[in-house]
Amino acid sequence: MADYPDRPGYSFDPGPPPEASRFFRNKGLRPSFSYMDVEPEEHAVSFAVAKMGEIDLLTAAKAEIQKAIDEGLPLAAFQKSWRSNPALTDWWGKRDMTDPLTGEVRDVQLGSPRRLRTIYQANLATARAAGQWERIERTKDAFPFLEYRLGASERHRPLHEAKEGLILPVDSPFWDEWMPPNGWGCKCKVRQVTRREAERRGVGTTPDVPDQVFYNKRTGTRSIVPQGIDPGWQRNPGKDRLAAVEGMLKDRLNAASEAVQRAALKDIAQSWRVERLLSDPTAVGNAPIGIIPGDILKASKASARLVEISAATRTHLSADRRKADLAFLSDLDLAALVIMQSPDTWKNPRLVFRIDTAANPDSKDIYDQLPLWVFVVIKAGLSIVSTFWRAPASIETALVKKSGKVLKRE
Repeated sequence: MADYPDRPGYSFDPGPPPEASRFFRNKGLRPSFSYMDVEPEEHAVSFAVAKMGEIDLLTAAKAEIQKAIDEGLPLAAFQKSWRSNPALTDWWGKRDMTDPLTGEVRDVQLGSPRRLRTIYQANLATARAAGQWERIERTKDAFPFLEYRLGASERHRPLHEAKEGLILPVDSPFWDEWMPPNGWGCKCKVRQVTRREAERRGVGTTPDVPDQVFYNKRTGTRSIVPQGIDPGWQRNPGKDRLAAVEGMLKDRLNAASEAVQRAALKDIAQSWRVERLLSDPTAVGNAPIGIIPGDILKASKASARLVEISAATRTHLSADRRKADLAFLSDLDLAALVIMQSPDTWKNPRLVFRIDTAANPDSKDIYDQLPLWVFVVIKAGLSIVSTFWRAPASIETALVKKSGKVLKRE
């Protein structure tokens, strides 16, 4: 077939939704004995598998699910890949395990075909739902309503079936709890609807669904769960993740857990919002991407712990800046080197972070082999990224020479 260089870049295989892939990739790891050890809000930012208490196992398991999301693997291919992973070989069958909550030794089920199906379905469904919610929020001006729809199950829960065709505004509190999936194996979904279609078909009223009080014996907490939703599934994972982000924007950084901080900041650093600020000349405003570690904050006397990208950042970006570098902007706390520059001729000092974890020595691309340098200007009440680019570690000498002081070196 002839190759036409002017052919539009159409694709009938667009791959997995990037929002779903990013949602899952940015989750932290949460060892647990039971699914109920982890509250719904924490599930939005942490990956957990019941009876999996070791970080190396969770890391391997998460990688298998990430692969399934990114490559669109069907269940059978996912199960085959999992079973062939040497890091997960021993996590199979039944075994005696001590419940850390009670100290009781129990005969528990680890991996099995049924458990792998549950792990696969639950994680892919919630990642897709969270990714869809990000798109819903981004496009709600054009599609301000959602329609509740049933999935391809042979049998449906009666309270789910009763909501088939219900159309409500995106901002309705109903979606805080009833954004699918709404239980184990639930295949319900939502469809975005224009205002014109909603008015033609009729906007519904929020259903009066009785609540039930669920007592979690594992955590000792009580929660209100609408009837028809399985306990632990009564939260909108995408909205919980956004709520975590909003909380961080409202001076709750110190109160937020490390898992929430890292997941939220990685979400923002790789979001359409940051990319737009860095590429669209009409974009205005700021977006948070990282946190200055406490010891660096104290040494630099900076007043803003939250580091932000601004519309002005794009005017200072190196020509070598690549979109893939955004994934590492939230890793300021992992910097191997931090330098503070404050020449007498500068109005504002700046912090320079060298992020070695961004370097990939196995890459064939010389650029990717280099560490990422992030330059943060310290202004009154603000910490703004002025630019970021990759360069050899040897530029440290030049940076220190220019009225620089090393605040951290590993």
